[in-house]
Amino acid sequence: MIDTHCHLNDEKYENVDEIVNNYLSAGVDKVVCASSSFSASIKAGEIAAKYPSVYYTVGIHPDEVDEFDIDRLESLVKKASNKLVAIGEIGLDYFHNKENKSEQIHAFISQIELANKYKLPIVIHCREAYGDTLDVLKQHPPKYGAVMHCYSGSLEYARQIIALGYKLSFTGNVTFKNAKNIKEVAQNIPEDSFFLETDSPYLTPEPNRGKRNEPKNVFFVAAVIADLRGISKNKLSEITDKNAIEFYKFK
Repeated sequence: MIDTHCHLNDEKYENVDEIVNNYLSAGVDKVVCASSSFSASIKAGEIAAKYPSVYYTVGIHPDEVDEFDIDRLESLVKKASNKLVAIGEIGLDYFHNKENKSEQIHAFISQIELANKYKLPIVIHCREAYGDTLDVLKQHPPKYGAVMHCYSGSLEYARQIIALGYKLSFTGNVTFKNAKNIKEVAQNIPEDSFFLETDSPYLTPEPNRGKRNEPKNVFFVAAVIADLRGISKNKLSEITDKNAIEFYKFK
């Protein structure tokens, strides 16, 4: 099993050794440590260098757009090891700030161009910005793949993303009782179009909701989606691991 998006570089994790041991013991053999800022990107690289099971991304989240500097970000990519697997998480977030849309879009496009230059896929954050996100992807296509992480949009929108050749990933919110639209998407999209994540330490799945999330909880995400699709959890894991390996090209 692979957790394709977690934040081992988050301050909520005081003991990364413990978290890694927990997920390895549970049967998770790879995780992708995603980044949202320069400091998080540097820390992700350090964590990936220490633990064989950890891969990582570098990128500036739309909430951190005030610190965006493409030259500084490119310097991190140039110095990166082969455990750097994507640029992300990047994108647009109009939930927290609608006043800086142009700055967010500029940073998003610049990071797509950086990913294309270094032949890397991108990891997309999209919150209340579905129209502009789709427009950017159409006008500035990521050439080496894209995944919309923590997908919570409609089935119609999911099909538009998939039609462009891109992927979706599902996290703990698919287990929530009120997640009807996410469940509908997870049940109805093609099996080669998605993979699994925890977004830990956030979005803890049922039945552990309310506690700090960990990569080991990706199995709860798998169980719900397997049930929705009428297949075994092992079969779902086989499918989603294959998709993740092809997308991230783990070394």
